[in-house]
Amino acid sequence: MPPMDRCKRLCLIHVDAALSDAFSALGCEVLCLSPEPGAVLDLPAELSRHGFAPDLVLQQECLGLRQLVHGLHELDCVRLFWARDPHLNSFWQAAYARLFDLTFSTQQRWLTDLRTLGAGQTLHLPWYAPQEPFTPFAERQRVAGFVGRLGHSRPARTWLVELLREALPGGFEACEDLDFHAMLAFYRTTRLAPNESITGEVNFRLFEAAGCGCVVLAQDLGEEQAALFEPGREMIVCADALELLDAAQMLAARPRLAEALGRAAWERVQAHHLPLARAQRILEAAANATRQGADASQSRRWLALTQAGLLEAGRFVPGGTSGHDIAQALRELDVPLPSGEPDELVLAARLRVANALGHRAETIELLARCREAASLGLPLALTCSMAALRLSLGANPANHRQEQTGDGQELLGHGLALASHFARRADVALPEGGPAHPVALLLAWAERLGPDSPRQDSPPRRGGFSFEPAHHLPASAMECLFLATALEPGDVDVLRRLDAAYALEPGNDALRLGALSELGLRARGDWRVGLATGLCDLRVFRPGAGLSELSLAAADAQARGETEAFALALAAADPSGRIRRALAAANA
Repeated sequence: MPPMDRCKRLCLIHVDAALSDAFSALGCEVLCLSPEPGAVLDLPAELSRHGFAPDLVLQQECLGLRQLVHGLHELDCVRLFWARDPHLNSFWQAAYARLFDLTFSTQQRWLTDLRTLGAGQTLHLPWYAPQEPFTPFAERQRVAGFVGRLGHSRPARTWLVELLREALPGGFEACEDLDFHAMLAFYRTTRLAPNESITGEVNFRLFEAAGCGCVVLAQDLGEEQAALFEPGREMIVCADALELLDAAQMLAARPRLAEALGRAAWERVQAHHLPLARAQRILEAAANATRQGADASQSRRWLALTQAGLLEAGRFVPGGTSGHDIAQALRELDVPLPSGEPDELVLAARLRVANALGHRAETIELLARCREAASLGLPLALTCSMAALRLSLGANPANHRQEQTGDGQELLGHGLALASHFARRADVALPEGGPAHPVALLLAWAERLGPDSPRQDSPPRRGGFSFEPAHHLPASAMECLFLATALEPGDVDVLRRLDAAYALEPGNDALRLGALSELGLRARGDWRVGLATGLCDLRVFRPGAGLSELSLAAADAQARGETEAFALALAAADPSGRIRRALAAANA
């Protein structure tokens, strides 16, 4: 690998202009490639066409339509990939990362999951802020503003916008579909910038608003965000809607304090979060990178597994590759490893692609083969178990009860028995006679794969994979619970487990609220459900609904003679006392 002082010739693929300019400012010779996503880029051929021999290749994740590259193994240079949205794309990025020597992740908390899903060496590299001049607050006419997509697919931020429009009449504005330069112009004329993350990630909005000197009113995302901007000095962290309202109204009334916070954030950007700082970090990492990317014999395998992941998720697969082409590529790759053992990653991918394409005969053939295997790793055993269960459930799992007659009952029983066979081979705890119902099997798998499992070999949830119970094979504890919920929508035990799973993962509050609302209908009078629902409402910017739910929960607790237990639970969730004061005022 070339040392850093020799990493001077850079090939940058879909790298933003600001970062490319930063590399140039550091004395690097830069070739920028921005191919139209659609075909898989033959990088050696493209470099030959340009007459360019790089010391370093950096591909930045292309948002929207994806871009894949092949031929990296032919290059004698450092090969880097920067995952901009691993929280939404780790399900395919983990395999794609194996083509590179090092993968950067904008999200620190996704490093472990990327590795667990199969990625090689990974490093945290946060996004960067635009280099903008500081605009004094006296010249900013907009008190607060939000830029981002709204609507049914983004319920929490839509509630956020509605809340601030009411709290800051005439002083708040929300915009969608602004281009980058229009967005920066918006922030330069805005004092306060509330933020909301899709999955609890540290997002671009934090850097964009802070880079323009806004006061970011941020959700509490923990240490990762606090390491970037100091809470209370360079941003305001709000645990819930009540704290957000207090902060927004206080700062709207105290513009000098707001300006001090905004300037502190801007100064932090100048010192640590500009493109030049990221370019320097990338070159330092390249100097220490070792050659870990796939060699010639493995490159085709990892590229096919990447395409299989995209296909299963129903995403755009670059190269115009059809599902049948991917299935055929996996069949050709399905050969024993040098150890003589079967390639379980390829086998699992074959099952998932066969399920996605509706290739029932191939699924049955693969299950028969796996049943005879001497041993099965956990991911393959899970895939086999879920594929067997899927065969028995039919096209629409929601109708499985209606299908449990005659031949349908026999098929369901056979599929459940086969699914249970594979579950036992992964040490899933099943009753001696086997589960009597698919939901029981799914709950047992969720227990085996969950965080409380004594085994530490469970796969994480596939970040960004939009699991559809009617089509997909579960690959994690959460996805097992999704399918169980689809099979038994009103089952209280399933709903409680789903709520508990949501509670463990940041950024799930809007989804969790749906599960809690359904659970509240099924477990009426349970003040613990009401308490959780009210607190969740507050976190997704619904203070009116949240306080109402908490009032009902308090009444339910009183009816059960458990007022003290309710008070202690609420106090534990409300260390500042803000929620209790608001609740007392609402009930006065």
